[in-house]
Amino acid sequence: MASALETLMELRDDPYSRARAWKERTGGSVVGFFCCYAPEELLHAAGALPVRVTGENRTVSKAGAHLQSYCCSLARTALDMALTGDLDFLDGTVFVHTCDTMQRLSDIWRLNAGYPFHVDFALPVRFEGKLAAEYTRAELGLVRSKLAHALGQFDDDAIRESIRVYNRNRALLTELYDLRRADPGIMPCDQAVWVVASAALMDKAEHNEILEEILSDLRGASGRSDRIRLFGVGSVMDQWEFLGMLEDLGGTFADDDFCTGHRYFEGDVSEEGDPLDALTGRLMERGQCACKHTPDRERSARIVQRARACGARGAIFFQFKFCEPHGFDYPAIKKALDEAGFATLELEMEQGSVSIEQLRTRVEALLETIRG
Repeated sequence: MASALETLMELRDDPYSRARAWKERTGGSVVGFFCCYAPEELLHAAGALPVRVTGENRTVSKAGAHLQSYCCSLARTALDMALTGDLDFLDGTVFVHTCDTMQRLSDIWRLNAGYPFHVDFALPVRFEGKLAAEYTRAELGLVRSKLAHALGQFDDDAIRESIRVYNRNRALLTELYDLRRADPGIMPCDQAVWVVASAALMDKAEHNEILEEILSDLRGASGRSDRIRLFGVGSVMDQWEFLGMLEDLGGTFADDDFCTGHRYFEGDVSEEGDPLDALTGRLMERGQCACKHTPDRERSARIVQRARACGARGAIFFQFKFCEPHGFDYPAIKKALDEAGFATLELEMEQGSVSIEQLRTRVEALLETIRG
């Protein structure tokens, strides 16, 4: 397992190195996206390499002229990366309409970043009913047309093949999380979450091959059983030093609801029938984030159910400062977890200004409370 896992872990120090190498090797287009609702399969079917942009731990230098300091650090640092040339390998960008900040960032990005093409994917806020499904299907059709204009025509068979490749990746990542739920000690959570995050940074077929090798060594493996199992709640998780510290203290995320974690690969796409209908189906049925609402699948109840299923004894909310959707969600989810008997901790952070020692003290207190 060491060689395959090391391949992915090396990528953590230079997340876009694989994308740059792929572009140099193939001459293909690399398209950035910001959200796990982005229709990656359409980008892949068009012959492009979809690459997720999640900002980075840095102090902004140019983005401050365009975004207020009370916008989340994910948006500010991502824009700064574009304005300083750190994302010069991108040939275009796809934005998904989620929170207010990302919707406004789309306009600022389009006017100032200077990439060859720009696509907006405007999803409904409420994923419920026939009209929402029809609207989502129409938006996918519009995105497909824009990508065909920018990157070249592609047919339904190409989309179906991309769906197959992506479903395989989701199946492998699901197995990884299943194995860790059974025995979290077989892989530290910082590595497990990165394995998922890396799937959005490189060619999916290559990622599948690496995953196959990692899983072949994990099946039947056993690890330390004394870890305190926790459930992670949040959006982007890119604080690897924090996750390593959590492991050092004797805790681990046995499962999570991060959009760069479990929520990224949750739910398959049907490989039968109209491919845009199939992509619509996954968007409608998957577990939603704080920016979307599905009345018949209430988010807090779903998180409680999943926390129980992984044997968690507590939950940590890991949230970006100034992230309004997750901030609005927090009281209801915390109440549900409290009532279900879980110890909880909320940690607020900004990329570029994280104090691991301050977080360590608070995590230690949570773990001591759980240990009793």
